[in-house]
Amino acid sequence: MAWFGKRGKKDSIVPDEMSPLEAVTHLFAAVQLSDQQTGYEERESWLKAISELFPDFSEERAGNYINDAYKVLNQKKGTSRTRYIIAVLNRIKNILDDGQITEIGPRISHLIKADGIIMSAEMEISQLIESHLGISINIEDE
Repeated sequence: MAWFGKRGKKDSIVPDEMSPLEAVTHLFAAVQLSDQQTGYEERESWLKAISELFPDFSEERAGNYINDAYKVLNQKKGTSRTRYIIAVLNRIKNILDDGQITEIGPRISHLIKADGIIMSAEMEISQLIESHLGISINIEDE
């Protein structure tokens, strides 16, 4: 297994070949883009989450992954995007242990709340994540 990801052709991003950092980054990018916008607060929330999940990560590599994720996700619409997200979720289930997967829930929650507005699209993607990963994402106001 490639922990930091490798691929020959830059445009061929395949979830089954993603590293753990790459898969989680694509998932967080999907959440960020679910409401059709991403901001500074959400990017900082993602950066904090991956630094906690992957303490030895390369910030440069992570930056490349998030930019790749934005590009791929912005090219996909409707069911094509949903299938892609499900493939990323399946990859996460295959390469992260249960403890790591459980830790994704509160970090996704923080990401969704980061900009101060919870949109229905964010609620929908959180339900998709919960059902595929078997985790809980609390997005209720505290």
